[in-house]
Amino acid sequence: MRMNWLFGDGSRPRAPVVVAFLVLLNAMVLRIADPPGIARLRDFAFDNFQRLKPREAPADVPVRIVDIDEASLAEYGQWPWPRTLIATLVDKLTDGGAAVIAFDVVFAERDRSSFGIIALSLPESVRDSDLRRMMESLPDNDEVLAEAIGRSNVVTGFAFDASGKGAPPRREWGVAHNSGEKDAKAVPQLIRQFIPEQTGAVPTLKILEDAAKGDGAVTTQVEGAIVRRVPMLFRLAGQRAEDLYPALAIEAIRVAQEASTYLVRWSGAQGLESFGARTGIGSIRVGKVDVDTDAFGRMALYDSGHRDSRFVSAKDVLSGTVAPDRIEGNVVFIGTSAIGLKDLRNTPLQDSVPGVEIHAQLAEQMLTQVFLERPDYADGAEFLYLGAIGLAFVLLLPRLSAVSMGLVALAFVGFGIAAPWFAFSEARMLFDPIYPSATLAAIYISGSALSFVRAERDRREIRGAFGMYLSPDVVEQLARNPKLLQLGGELREITVMFTDVRGFTRISEQFDPQGLTRFMNRFLTPMTDLILSHRGTIDKYMGDAIMAFWNAPIEIEGHAARACEAALGMQAQLRQLNVEWKAEAEAEGRAHIPVAIGIGLNTGSASVGNFGSDQRFTYSCLGDEVNLASRLEGQCKTYGVAIIIGDNTCRQVPGFATLELDLIMVKGKTEPERIHALIGGEDVRQAPAFRPLADRQAAFLDLYRAGRFAEAKQAIAACVAAAEAAGWQQGYYAMMSARIDGLIEDAPADWNGVYVAKEK
Repeated sequence: MRMNWLFGDGSRPRAPVVVAFLVLLNAMVLRIADPPGIARLRDFAFDNFQRLKPREAPADVPVRIVDIDEASLAEYGQWPWPRTLIATLVDKLTDGGAAVIAFDVVFAERDRSSFGIIALSLPESVRDSDLRRMMESLPDNDEVLAEAIGRSNVVTGFAFDASGKGAPPRREWGVAHNSGEKDAKAVPQLIRQFIPEQTGAVPTLKILEDAAKGDGAVTTQVEGAIVRRVPMLFRLAGQRAEDLYPALAIEAIRVAQEASTYLVRWSGAQGLESFGARTGIGSIRVGKVDVDTDAFGRMALYDSGHRDSRFVSAKDVLSGTVAPDRIEGNVVFIGTSAIGLKDLRNTPLQDSVPGVEIHAQLAEQMLTQVFLERPDYADGAEFLYLGAIGLAFVLLLPRLSAVSMGLVALAFVGFGIAAPWFAFSEARMLFDPIYPSATLAAIYISGSALSFVRAERDRREIRGAFGMYLSPDVVEQLARNPKLLQLGGELREITVMFTDVRGFTRISEQFDPQGLTRFMNRFLTPMTDLILSHRGTIDKYMGDAIMAFWNAPIEIEGHAARACEAALGMQAQLRQLNVEWKAEAEAEGRAHIPVAIGIGLNTGSASVGNFGSDQRFTYSCLGDEVNLASRLEGQCKTYGVAIIIGDNTCRQVPGFATLELDLIMVKGKTEPERIHALIGGEDVRQAPAFRPLADRQAAFLDLYRAGRFAEAKQAIAACVAAAEAAGWQQGYYAMMSARIDGLIEDAPADWNGVYVAKEK
């Protein structure tokens, strides 16, 4: 059995479903490949998560930065300082009780300000002098700094650089691996697979390196312009895989604890779950501190932003003015924030951050055990989530309407963003909020776009087929909802209009067939424009007659008033046409026959919809109220007025100038209908001459319906005068005068004020 939701015509799958499925399939293949662009999107999302909720950095975390800042340079001279001054700085910090001192500085060359080095550059004339011998006998600056370093817990820094040709940094630590006994032989391979390799290094001077308790890499930036992850362990080309080198921050934590070994815990080993797979490093333990890393041993920087409380000016340390609690027991990093020294980095929260602050933040995270973690299973979970919700989305696409599908898409995308944000804000776990959501959006857009294109094609076909003989409103409704193209209707209140040209046979005798066609087109076109401009629907043309209605197929507020405005506008337009036709007739030397139309309007419930046969049908209206409108148009000639409206219509247009004409029993009706003449709009109703006319007309009808025909006859003269004063052109009072004469001659015995129409 075919799936109707998938096979639109019973033979082939719906194109939007196929396109949406292909989008999903390609997105999943791309996610497996995980090119750098996808990774950058994730990083962009995680950066924004940090901006929304940066890491809280308590003021009591024992991590400080001794900053060689602008004030220090101004006080003690430009960088590099003599190593003797650096030695004094180390001694001051040691005396202050620093737990460890870590240099975010690489002392790669000898201090050129040492007297021994200066002596080598003395002129030839003083090379054998006592001055040179004295200078050479003075302590070397590097030796002074080495002695200060030896008296303290100091971590020197080295850098990785592709052009570095120096000896490998000295290793002061051991590295153990928790990989399971059966996997011990696989450790070198795992190291080569997951720990980043550097091609060269720039070490600290050996004399300083040998005096230090530790040596750490100051390199933080290995991925791009923004520092997001810092490797905790490195490999160096040309060295054994087991010879690993630590980052400055983790080495400072090791030395502060007087620990001797790094324990690398591999995922899949004891106590680390990774679904049985070897997915890289799980964490690194140093002393009592566990450091969560990714598979490549990189620790994610959870940026707190700049904190002034971390910084202590080197000037204050050297001058002895720093508060004791700012140094005692603290992990101290020595670095610089001076712009000219170019040690600036970009982080997720800010640009141009001193590199030393990144090391300090990493140390803070280790001490407070606040880590950002992207679990081993994150890629797999995101892939399964993408496949599950993407497939559900594809299956829902043909089942739901465009609005419903849009809401579902919004809900799915919202969940795809909210769930990773919740994981980040509550558990500091990193899951991709962009790629799954972007894929869903692409599925929705591609499927919806194709559906829209196909629907628009169908709409164009409907507009082309029906636009020539249905009103634009009807055509648009059919285009939006082709299901309306079936027989049937609905009961709705509408206002119906019938119009007819008076004496059309006589008018048509003036023209040949081509001339008559031009005449009718010239008449019908402006009349049609007026009806449509007032949001009416043209039902049909019947020779010289027009049938139209309001409030269907689209609901129109104030439809009775719009119909009345259209009728008045048509009469005004006809007066202008008569002026033009008269001028043309005189120019052609023929008699001008004024054109007059009668308009009947009625409001009431009618059945509106498509009527006809299975082969051919039209959008129209049926019912007694429709028939009454037709009868009212026919009575315009009888009563000598231009527009007659039914009582229902009159009650809905209280602001228009109307006059009650009669109680009439039209053909086909068993109950009398109160009919009214539509004279004008609100401007006519508010005119001073209208009220006297309305009063005299009401008095006249009272006499007429009471059977006081002689008095009614006398009242007509006053009504005619009032009509002339109001500018109402009519033949009504002449007709009523003749009718009353007949009633006087042959007074009915059962007069009830109702006139029975003899014509339609």
